[in-house]
Amino acid sequence: MPSNGSPRDEHGDFVLGDRDGTTCATEFTDFIASFLRGLGYDVRVNEGYKGVEIVRRQGRPGENRHSLQIEVDRSLYMDQRTLHRLPGFDRLRADLTHLVQAVGDFVRARL
Repeated sequence: MPSNGSPRDEHGDFVLGDRDGTTCATEFTDFIASFLRGLGYDVRVNEGYKGVEIVRRQGRPGENRHSLQIEVDRSLYMDQRTLHRLPGFDRLRADLTHLVQAVGDFVRARL
């Protein structure tokens, strides 16, 4: 998502969108938010970015089909004028890799 200044402006570093809990189990959204906050990120849920058509169409928590939109503030990883990587790119990439691994563990524990 575009940044309006520093990464910790009105929308935070990450915005998770589950259309107010209608497309994803709250437990999963809370897990993602908690994991990212544990890494030091400012995380918001459904603030400005609630999820759009793909999330709405694909998310069916009652059928165990969860859809969560994850918006990342661009200022964490790129210069928005030149589109060049910033020094934070490698940290963000490593953190997202750990997030994907943690999501896998989360899901496997519930199968």
